[in-house]
Amino acid sequence: MDDEEINSTLLDIAVLHVKLALECSNKNTLSCRKEVIKAEIQRLKMERDRILEHRT
Repeated sequence: MDDEEINSTLLDIAVLHVKLALECSNKNTLSCRKEVIKAEIQRLKMERDRILEHRT
């Protein structure tokens, strides 16, 4: 991946993370959905970390 692709991917991850966090913080979100969201956020963090490790 070149720098532009990396930046685009990291931005996509950040946008999705924020959307999921907002959904999770909604009082109407079911607890089972919150668990799925938390797992997805954890996966996104791992993907972000993997990208950043390979970038340096």
